[in-house]
Amino acid sequence: MPRYVIERQFLVPMFEHIFVEAPDLETACRRAVDDIVEPWGDHAELAFDDARSTTVTEAVEIPEDMLPELRSAEDADRYVLSELLYGSGLNLMPIPEDFADVTPTEEAGIGFT
Repeated sequence: MPRYVIERQFLVPMFEHIFVEAPDLETACRRAVDDIVEPWGDHAELAFDDARSTTVTEAVEIPEDMLPELRSAEDADRYVLSELLYGSGLNLMPIPEDFADVTPTEEAGIGFT
């Protein structure tokens, strides 16, 4: 039976209300998205109710002759799995649309150029 290493994500938004002094809104927004200028505080909250559904981001099929001892989740080491996914030279597989993150993304980022 084929074996796969899959990276999945469950993205939970984090929010924080911050006070920013700036000469205009664009400068205030630039400061707000810069984690060095405005570091996240201890009062940031995870918003589990607004989380996206679990998605599959990457997958590779493990050849039969590679790591034959890896047969179950109990045998898996997260570092080995990460190396298989990103450092083994295995080809990343296309993720079926039903499992991929289909959230539309802006090509130009968040609106600042």
